[in-house]
Amino acid sequence: MYRKILILLMTMMFLVSCATPKAIDIVQANDETMSCNELKLAIQTASLNEDLAHSDKGLTSENILSGLFFFPAYFVTYGTSIHAEYNASERKDHLLKLYSNNGCAKPRGEKYQKLVSDTLDKLEKLKVRYVKGYIDEEQYLIERKQMLIGFD
Repeated sequence: MYRKILILLMTMMFLVSCATPKAIDIVQANDETMSCNELKLAIQTASLNEDLAHSDKGLTSENILSGLFFFPAYFVTYGTSIHAEYNASERKDHLLKLYSNNGCAKPRGEKYQKLVSDTLDKLEKLKVRYVKGYIDEEQYLIERKQMLIGFD
C-alpha cells in the first residue's frame, strides 16, 4: 500500500516538474487587421507572457524537481523558458510596430506624458512585487488592469 502511494506521489511530482511555459508565435495571422484596442490588449498579453516565462527560469521548485529526477530535464526547461521569453518579447516588439504604423500612437501633451511616466513607474513596481512572489497572478492582473484602464 505504501509503495503504491509512494509511486503515485513520485509520478505526480515528476509530471509537475515537467511543466514549461508555452512559446507563442511572434507573428500571428490576424495581427494586420487588429484595431488599436486589440493591439493594446495583445501587447499587454505578450508582456504578461514574457513576465511568466522569465519567472520560470532559474531555481524554481519545478526546475529543482526535474533536476533531481532527470538532470537533463532542467536544461530543457531552462531552454524552453528562454525561448518562450524571447518569443513573447519579439511579439511585443512586432505589435508595438503595428500600433505605431496604424496611427494608434498619437502625440499627447506634457500632462499626459507625466501620467504615462508615473503609471510606468507604478507598473514596474507592481511587476517586481509579482516576480518576487509578494502578490499572486490574479492580484497582479487585477492591479495592472486598474492602472491601465485610463489609457483606453
